[in-house]
Amino acid sequence: MKDTILLSEYLKLQLLKLEETNVLEPKNKSEMIIEHYLDISKVDLYLKDILLSKKSIKALNIMFDNLMLNKPVQHIIEKTYFYDNSFFTPPGVFIPRPETELLVDCAVDFLSSNKRKLKILDLCTGSGCVVLSIAKKFPKNDFIGLDKSNFAIEVAEKNCQLLNLDNVQFLKKDMFKMEINQIDLLLCNPPYLAKNEIESLDESVRNHDPEAALTDFGDGTSFYKFLILNFQSLMSKNGTMLIELPHSPVTKHIELFNKEFNKNNYTFLKDFEGKNRVIKIY
Repeated sequence: MKDTILLSEYLKLQLLKLEETNVLEPKNKSEMIIEHYLDISKVDLYLKDILLSKKSIKALNIMFDNLMLNKPVQHIIEKTYFYDNSFFTPPGVFIPRPETELLVDCAVDFLSSNKRKLKILDLCTGSGCVVLSIAKKFPKNDFIGLDKSNFAIEVAEKNCQLLNLDNVQFLKKDMFKMEINQIDLLLCNPPYLAKNEIESLDESVRNHDPEAALTDFGDGTSFYKFLILNFQSLMSKNGTMLIELPHSPVTKHIELFNKEFNKNNYTFLKDFEGKNRVIKIY
């Protein structure tokens, strides 16, 4: 490749390579890399005649080489946009998914209708995207994010600093051993895949998201069972749980809820496709 090249020409060359290696959504991912590295908008990317320097070409080539190895673009640029915020997502942390924004929406609705100060806990917090997105909207409330991974807690704390929030505390703790009670609102996006489902995942997910954030190493229901069986001891009198559900059929999860709760005590909240994606227990 030349020492200098127009960005438009460089992008065309990289897209051809990505299409040959069957990378999913090559145009979108290429735009994310270029916009991030050059700190430009999508409009500038296509309308400005930008000449890439030798240094820029070298740095971009490394990023595109990683993309061709099926590494997630969010890990390559160490950034994920979630609920109108930018989150630091380095390799080794679970990448926030757009569908989890429904969990945030549900929490925002709940908190908007409760004016008193509440005790709010986010389990399996990961990068902190869920609890921080909510905390930003409700600065007068105090929040706790919990995860058993040291690295996840470090990332979440950095994201808290980047968003300039002071109403969130992060704890490194195994939720199965936590000693927290009288919770008014509990949020959780748990590892809900069965161990035998991991092999069927796309390589970019299977090889790069932390396995412990994907599966409970069993049948995918252990986190749900724990929360269901400990509802009374964890929650305040009028406490509410909001838990994300899998993409796949949730028959085994519904059976758990039916066994432990009266049907008047929980409801399913649907995503844009009309699928049950969050359960609200109260």
